[in-house]
Amino acid sequence: MAAYVFFPPLHLATAINEEVIDTETKIQTVLESKFQDWIDAKVIMADAAFIPTLAFLGVVDSIMLELAYGNDEKRLNDKLNASWTVFWRGISQL
Repeated sequence: MAAYVFFPPLHLATAINEEVIDTETKIQTVLESKFQDWIDAKVIMADAAFIPTLAFLGVVDSIMLELAYGNDEKRLNDKLNASWTVFWRGISQL
């Protein structure tokens, strides 16, 4: 994720924010559909698909920040593995 998304030039801020929100809304819709499929198939636990969707997006946001601002591949991999482990334990039926 580029710095322009976090700190866009003032004259582009509105357009970039609208594009980011539109993209996130589309991604969230697709993810909610997939999570609902997995809930229905009893692969994961959740009362509503938006809960694991938003939690997953939180994991993704964390990794994107690490990619944008971090310079340590080991830290990135450690963060990804830890985040995924906790996330999956929290929703998995296995």
